[in-house]
Amino acid sequence: MWIAVSIVLAVICAGLLVKILLMKRAMRQIADEFSARIRDDSDASVGSPDRDADLCRLVSVLNRELHTMRTAERTCGRSVAELNRAVANLSHDLRTPLTAIGGYLTLLAETEDPAEREQYLKVLGERTEVMRRLAEELLQYSVIVSEDHAAETEELSLNTALAESVAGAYPMLSERGITPEVSIPKNHVMRRLNKTELSRVFANLLTNAVRYSGGDLAVTLSEAGDVTFSNAAPDLDPVLTAQLFERFFTVQTGSRGVGLGLSIVRTLAERMGGSAEAQYEDGRLSVTVHFPQ
Repeated sequence: MWIAVSIVLAVICAGLLVKILLMKRAMRQIADEFSARIRDDSDASVGSPDRDADLCRLVSVLNRELHTMRTAERTCGRSVAELNRAVANLSHDLRTPLTAIGGYLTLLAETEDPAEREQYLKVLGERTEVMRRLAEELLQYSVIVSEDHAAETEELSLNTALAESVAGAYPMLSERGITPEVSIPKNHVMRRLNKTELSRVFANLLTNAVRYSGGDLAVTLSEAGDVTFSNAAPDLDPVLTAQLFERFFTVQTGSRGVGLGLSIVRTLAERMGGSAEAQYEDGRLSVTVHFPQ
């Protein structure tokens, strides 16, 4: 009897030993394959050399983490490329007005003609305003992305907020010869939002309309909570329009900002539970922010 028991135990131990050896070999293969996947730049997954449930679970976890790492690497790569492009654009945007300021300061110091001095001072003021707008846009974006807490909200009338924003932008619109056509429903469209962030969204949309408008602007509020800014935009096309919400994207460098205005709009709209999108059709750009009930 004891001999039979000893034989059974020996067989069991032998089976366990074989199982352990097979699992060790499988784990070495998984480790080697995982190391190879770390080194290469492919989307290939680690394969499981054994059907053991625990090994399969290990391989599944490794593949999931590998995918997360690959995604992070590519996101980081895009961010670095985007940052390099933004720095190059920003350097050009700052250098252009600085060069002009330096040149006109020299001319201002050399002339005694009152008319020329007045002209030079006007240009200096314009170039300084360009730099102020660039600095303000960068500061605004840095403050927004650094905020990691939910802003306080209150019950607001989109009708009132939109009307106040358009009225506040009247000097800017008037300077470009733009008379906005505003369509607001009689019934108040109420939403629980942050007043400061909502005003910033409308202000950026109005500034964007002034930059790209061909001389007109239509502002519409629907009872569903859609606010649309539409204008003729001869400098745009569907391809450019699809990139308008990307950080640091500009149609052209120079006096049109650093490409953060609409990115800020989307960030704030989504933070308040809404969304933002842009469409280009028949030569017109339409930017819509939606605040659902």
